[in-house]
Amino acid sequence: MGQIKKLQIAAYADATGVNQLLGTINAMINPASYSLSYVAEYELSKEDAASGPTQIFKGMGQSDLNLDLLVDGTGIIPIPDGMTVDGYIDRLQYLIFSYQGTVHRPNFLKVSWGSLVYKGVCKSFTTNYKLFNADGTALRAEVKLVIAKSLDFKSKKGLAKKESPDLTHIRTVKAGDTLPMMTYRIYGDASYYIEVARLNGLSSVHAIRPGDELYFPPLKKA
Repeated sequence: MGQIKKLQIAAYADATGVNQLLGTINAMINPASYSLSYVAEYELSKEDAASGPTQIFKGMGQSDLNLDLLVDGTGIIPIPDGMTVDGYIDRLQYLIFSYQGTVHRPNFLKVSWGSLVYKGVCKSFTTNYKLFNADGTALRAEVKLVIAKSLDFKSKKGLAKKESPDLTHIRTVKAGDTLPMMTYRIYGDASYYIEVARLNGLSSVHAIRPGDELYFPPLKKA
C-alpha cells in the first residue's frame, strides 16, 4: 500500500498561492473532521413605511476553515524530522501565523488534503496542551486553527464575473420594463428611479426602450 497522504499547509509570500513558496508543513495525524463556514452580507432597504424587510445584497463576507490538528509525542507516530511537540508547534506557528519581516505580514496559506484546496490567512491559532512528561514538557497538544479565506484580486475578479469592476450594474431594458421596476430589482426600492434617470441622461423616466442599456450605481449609504 502507498503512503497515506497527509494534510499539508503551504506558506506563500504572495496571495495567489502559486509563486514564492516559503515552506510547507504536514499534519502529524489527519484531522477527523473540519468545518467550512460561509457568510453573505446583506443590508435592509431604506424605504420609508416599509410593509416588510427587503435584504439588499452587499457582497460575500467572511468565510472560514476551522481545523484541529493533533500533535502527539508519545512515540505512537513519529513527529517529522525528530521534532518535539513544542518544536513542531513552534514551526507551525512560525510558518502560518507569525509576522514575517520580509513581507511585513503573516504568510498567505494554501491548505491541501484530498479534494480540499483552501487559500487564506490564519486569523486564530490556539494550542491546548493535553499530556505532559514528568518534567512538564508537552507530550500531546491540539492546535485549533481558523483560516480566513483570502483570494488575490485577479482570481476574485474572475470568480465574481461582475459586469463592472466597481460593483455597479449594467442592465438591458426588456419589453414591459419600467424604470421603477428595474430600480426595484437592483435595490429592492423603486424610489431611486429618478436618480437613475438623471445619471443615465434620460429626458424622462419613461424614455427607455427595449435594448437600451442602463447604468445603476452603488447605493450611497445614509
